[in-house]
Amino acid sequence: MAKKRIITLCGSGIASSTIVAQKVKKACEEKGIDVEVKPIAFRELQGEIVHADLIISITPGLKVNNVPVVNGVPFLTGVGEKNVLDEIFKILEEGSK
Repeated sequence: MAKKRIITLCGSGIASSTIVAQKVKKACEEKGIDVEVKPIAFRELQGEIVHADLIISITPGLKVNNVPVVNGVPFLTGVGEKNVLDEIFKILEEGSK
C-alpha cells in the first residue's frame, strides 16, 4: 500500500489537530498502514487538500469534494474512538485498491 496522506484539521492547527494527528499516526503504524499525518488550521485547507487522501476534522459537518472527511472529536473525548479508527482504516484500505 502506498503512503497515505491524512490532514487533521482544527481552528488553529496547533492543539486539537496535533493531538488527533499523533493518535491517528500511532494507530495506523500499529495497523501497518504507512501514513503521513499533517495537522493544519482551517485557513490552510485549500492549499493542502489536493494532496490529501483523508481529512479528519475537529469541527463536525465539514464537506469536501473528492476527499473523505471523518469526525475527529472522538479522539479528544475518547468516546467512539475505536469506531472512528475502524472507519479510517477502511477508507485508507479501500483507497489503495
